Amino acid sequence: MNKKKLVELADEVLTDLDVDLENLLRANLEEELCNQLHSKFYNARNFLKGKLAHGVGYVVDEKSYKSVKPILDDAIDKLLNKVN
Repeated sequence: MNKKKLVELADEVLTDLDVDLENLLRANLEEELCNQLHSKFYNARNFLKGKLAHGVGYVVDEKSYKSVKPILDDAIDKLLNKVN
């Protein structure tokens, strides 16, 4: 086998590997993103529950709440606009 054919074969194999690795990376990133989003929303919910139970000075998980608040506001506003 000459060098040119060997390089072509290696390129072919690497192309297949690239596709497989990209699909695997995408699946892993998707799963991790779901985990991180779940955590943010879960902590935001805990903040709301704690604030209701403990009052205005409650700050545990406030950062998570503030990060998801715009998403919550948009979703709630859309829902309320549909109702009205």
